[in-house]
Amino acid sequence: MIFSSLTYLFFLPLVVFLYWRTKGSVRMWLLIIASYYFYMSWLPAYGLLLLGMTVINWVIGEALFKVVNKPEGKKSAAAKALLALGLALNIGSLFYYKYTNFIIQTFAGTWNWLCELLTVVTPPALHMQPWDYPVFQILLPLAISFFVFEFVHYLVDIYRGDKPVSNFTHFMVFSSFFPSQIAGPIKRYQEFVDQLPKPEPLTSTLAAEGIGLFIQGLFKKVAIADPIGSLIFPYYGQTTAISGPDAWLASIGFVIQVYCDFSAYTDMGRGSALLMGIRLPENFDLPYLARDISDFWRRWHMSLSFWLRDYVFIALGGSKKDRWVTWRNLFATMVVCGFWHGVGWHYIIFGAIQGLGMIVNREWRLLLRSSQWRLFAKQMHFEHRLNNSFFQVLNLLITWVFIAFTFVVFRAPDMTRAFNIFEGMLSFHGECQLWEPIIKAGLIPITSVYLLAWLVTEYVKRHPEPFRFIRDPQLGYKYPFKLATWTAAIILTIAARPLAAVPFLYFQF
Repeated sequence: MIFSSLTYLFFLPLVVFLYWRTKGSVRMWLLIIASYYFYMSWLPAYGLLLLGMTVINWVIGEALFKVVNKPEGKKSAAAKALLALGLALNIGSLFYYKYTNFIIQTFAGTWNWLCELLTVVTPPALHMQPWDYPVFQILLPLAISFFVFEFVHYLVDIYRGDKPVSNFTHFMVFSSFFPSQIAGPIKRYQEFVDQLPKPEPLTSTLAAEGIGLFIQGLFKKVAIADPIGSLIFPYYGQTTAISGPDAWLASIGFVIQVYCDFSAYTDMGRGSALLMGIRLPENFDLPYLARDISDFWRRWHMSLSFWLRDYVFIALGGSKKDRWVTWRNLFATMVVCGFWHGVGWHYIIFGAIQGLGMIVNREWRLLLRSSQWRLFAKQMHFEHRLNNSFFQVLNLLITWVFIAFTFVVFRAPDMTRAFNIFEGMLSFHGECQLWEPIIKAGLIPITSVYLLAWLVTEYVKRHPEPFRFIRDPQLGYKYPFKLATWTAAIILTIAARPLAAVPFLYFQF
């Protein structure tokens, strides 16, 4: 079951109706049953995995809290051992299910390469036998990367002194809550659990906000992300030459697709949660308006970026030490980000490129703030020009180009196909074959109308005062929001195809 499926459109109203007809522990168990049904509709057996990891992390959290609050505190051997046990179980589970085949294939490939090399340069007595390694058919549990990170955050925060979740049913809801279960956002347990006893009342304002978010997400998924994905998919699998225009369109198309797909899931999940009076964290803040790559990662998949900052970057020492250590920490954090996203060397390379980009960006910003640069800029009479509109647009374009290039590595199934697209992007030659299907699919007018509605709503949110005269005194929200929602709903109805629901991209992570 996925958010854009017809099944979910029946499932959600039923859960919301029963949710507001129950209270206390009955309501919590309703959420647990609904969430496990949602998760197990994919593969029932892995519901037991989620339940087992929930019980284990809750027990370790309770024991860890008791040990941390003894006189020796978190410096005690028992506290460190419990934390290490919890981290090993969680990260070990993630590695087993997600990376076992990758590790074995990498080791076997290296071994067999050495065998071939030794066959050429050594006598027969020293030859090694190639390893015909076993292939494990391990099916990746849905959303394991997300709930493992939530469990790690839970245990680390208890170790740092926060209180655990005392109510086990609340912890079960935290670990399985279906609006955020499959592809985030990654929740912080303190913020989430505090809302469970007293959710926001389902007023007309809250209902309009939740339904509006859900419709907006459904529109982005069905009318933009899925059609773009079907058009650009063949280009990322090609091993033959791709023309320059097609390579650029495929690259920019994926940049649009991945944002519309992933932010659609977040919108639909947050909208679903709002209908139950629960606010999930925002995951996107206009990332494609970022001024630089650091700003981009503060706006893109924010719950993951903040998690990496708090539990990887800061844990490694942050930026408090010398420049080389800061570089190492930035690079390592982004490599972890790439490795978290998927199995394959191209994901690790993607993270490494992002890390290098973060390092270069940091040094550039430090240079601009240095006294030497200010003196030089003053002597050359352009100290104020770097802040004008031209340079702001230039920064935006440079960031866009960096994203377009690096996301090719993220999307391509391997580096061979990524380099094939890079070759096309750098050639600027050849016939454009992708433009005609884009026009026939109606993506230009659909995307343009959505962009216009989005700009209107963002402007109203940031400048509400001029629009107070059209405020609805009863519903308490602005008519431009209603207009944007209605427009999106109408376009969605026209643009939706009678096809089976397409899974969200981030389901694979």
